[in-house]
Amino acid sequence: MTYKVILVDDESLILKSLKKIIDWEAFDCEVAGTANDGQDAVSLIYDIQPEIVITDICMPEMSGLDLLKKVQSFQVRPEVILLSGYNEFEYAREGLQNNAFDYILKPIDHEELEECIRRLIVKFENEKKKAYEYRKHLIHEALTLGNDKLNLANDERTYVITALELNKPSSDEQQLMEWAKKERDEQLTEVFFYKFESARYVIVYAHSKANVELATKVKSEMVELGERINSLVKIAVGKDVIGIHNLSLSYQQTCKLLESASFLKMNMISEEDIKNEYQSKYSPDAAIKKAKSYLKENFTKEIGIESVSEEVDLSISYFSVLFKQKTGVTFLEYVTNLRIEHACLLLKTTDLKTYEIANMVGYSDQRYFSQVFKKRLHVTPSQFRRSD
Repeated sequence: MTYKVILVDDESLILKSLKKIIDWEAFDCEVAGTANDGQDAVSLIYDIQPEIVITDICMPEMSGLDLLKKVQSFQVRPEVILLSGYNEFEYAREGLQNNAFDYILKPIDHEELEECIRRLIVKFENEKKKAYEYRKHLIHEALTLGNDKLNLANDERTYVITALELNKPSSDEQQLMEWAKKERDEQLTEVFFYKFESARYVIVYAHSKANVELATKVKSEMVELGERINSLVKIAVGKDVIGIHNLSLSYQQTCKLLESASFLKMNMISEEDIKNEYQSKYSPDAAIKKAKSYLKENFTKEIGIESVSEEVDLSISYFSVLFKQKTGVTFLEYVTNLRIEHACLLLKTTDLKTYEIANMVGYSDQRYFSQVFKKRLHVTPSQFRRSD
């Protein structure tokens, strides 16, 4: 997360100095705005909703103290660092009494200010960690205790539950936890990881807004996760639900899906996948045959699993599992094989440049094409062309 900062001072030289001398990026901060007086700063803070405001105390129109008092009433209240002259110590003390984070004496010692910002970032990170742990505990209770045990009204987030089973839990659990942590860093999406049984894990995705198509995004990520962790034998993806009070029922339904996966011989399963299997206009064999034909005609273009699964009227997750079952390779491996085979033919039968061949087989970046080619054939395109 990047923290937004607003600088407020009636001296333009000080504003310019603060913007340039402090390495804001090193603190995961950005200067989102500057103001020369408190009145302008109020509007900026209201519009930008920064996490940090650094303001001079002594300014015309509205002082830094008045600005500090004003933002206390804001729904999203920033932390305020005051800049104070030696003869304004009483003002600085009043600022601390009104919830200022700290004050820095003028002339500004930039190392002192950096240390102050560092302490503030640590405070933010600790608060985020506490809030995350509290939410994780609350969601666990919602999953296990049921709706009637918790007072959880007015939650408008979108949730999706995924239940997973590993073949060798001890060896791949750490990799699964690292995946969940990486997912948690994504903006607007919270990810909560739980171990329920020796080989069963639950990941709960939560989006800050209601009515977003979170399940579709989660399915794509589960496809990638399944390709990364070979011992993942079953993955069930639940439906989008609104509000934490719906998690218990969603969890029960997702666990039932996971139990159905073995019976239906599906590594990845969702309610949509079951409907696809029985309602698709194509049989599994016909769907893969059509997908192969479509890929053969279109592999030279920019093509992804989404467009091909749509072409054969199947969900991304079900098509991904079905494709690997029927072909023995993942979708990405299949497309790469098609492209490299065609590239080999062009290298041997034409005098086209390597970048031209790369473009002709679907790679816009020649360097990436060469890397993929060498990884597959253990020689560069040029070496392959010169070989017998």
